[in-house]
Amino acid sequence: MPVRWPRRRMDLTSTRAAAIRDITPLGSSAQAGRQPAADLEDRALRLGAIIEWADDLATFRQAVRLADELGFDIIGVGDSPARAYEMYVSLTVAAQESRRAILTPMVTTPFFRHPAATATAVSTLYDLTGGRAMLALGNGGSVRRIVGRSPVASPRELRDYLVAVRAVLDGDSARVDGFDTEPLTRTRSMPVFVAADYPSTLRLAGELADGVVTTVGTSAERVARKVEVIRRAAEEAGRDPASVQVWGFSFVSVAGTREEATGEIGAALASDVALRLKSRHMRSQVPADLLPAVAEMERRYDVWDHTVGGKNAQLLEELGLVDLALSMTGVTGDVTQVADHLETLSEAGLTGLFAALPPLADPLRTLRGLRAAAG
Repeated sequence: MPVRWPRRRMDLTSTRAAAIRDITPLGSSAQAGRQPAADLEDRALRLGAIIEWADDLATFRQAVRLADELGFDIIGVGDSPARAYEMYVSLTVAAQESRRAILTPMVTTPFFRHPAATATAVSTLYDLTGGRAMLALGNGGSVRRIVGRSPVASPRELRDYLVAVRAVLDGDSARVDGFDTEPLTRTRSMPVFVAADYPSTLRLAGELADGVVTTVGTSAERVARKVEVIRRAAEEAGRDPASVQVWGFSFVSVAGTREEATGEIGAALASDVALRLKSRHMRSQVPADLLPAVAEMERRYDVWDHTVGGKNAQLLEELGLVDLALSMTGVTGDVTQVADHLETLSEAGLTGLFAALPPLADPLRTLRGLRAAAG
């Protein structure tokens, strides 16, 4: 998708920077009839929750309300037809059920919607919520598999899509697939984050994005390495490295014991192993003795199974891949154990943590537990 850089550039940098700095947009608390959130700089780690309307609408509404009431800074909704209902409809429901949290796709992908459609949709959400919206882009995963595309978008595709969407959001024209888009009047400049794990996409995010979402697990060393790549790319692009927020993405469960908590997210951990380790770079992160098991996980993984204790979760355990999966994308334990790990992640350079709430036995317990752990 070749994209031309915008011909005119509105002076909207300060607007986007203010939203990034505060996360809660100016005016959103007043519109909601509530006091502004406490100074986020006083909190060691900001919190986000990824909540999906997977089955029962009432359960989705309840989880959104609770995350908002508990002071989660961002609520994201995934964009996968295999797992949940349509994303922007779900975000509209979330807008009705929340009063202070930023709402965002978490994440949408380059091939699913034209850049103008994405910009219009998220700008409509922005206006509907009085400014409580941002956008997060990624290179795909299960979504690409569902629609029959290659496993992930290339760095070039992701870059082009980011440039095009931001141009349209800023009221400019972009060249997409050989055609110039018309500047739109109902779009809004807002923070754009990029989900990144590969070195190339981490560098892209550091160069161009307002924030980065990267998978984190029990390995703080992995996190520190990623943060360093992002900061270096930002500096090489002439940006202040501290201006780029770095958020972690983890499958999170807080329960009475670590074993119980880990068991709840087995299906989600299985999806991560089956779908995210195909590239040469990601394969290099896997110990040699586990490579055959990972290949078997990829072969036997069922993209439609997301149940607690289901066949994907059982397969992950059968193949001895639980610890590997946790090191990459799992945060589990009781409140004290999770609190200790959040402190470690903050020290490694994270701005915040997105808790992905896959089908859990008790997602509300995890929301409350994570809030308690973060202080």
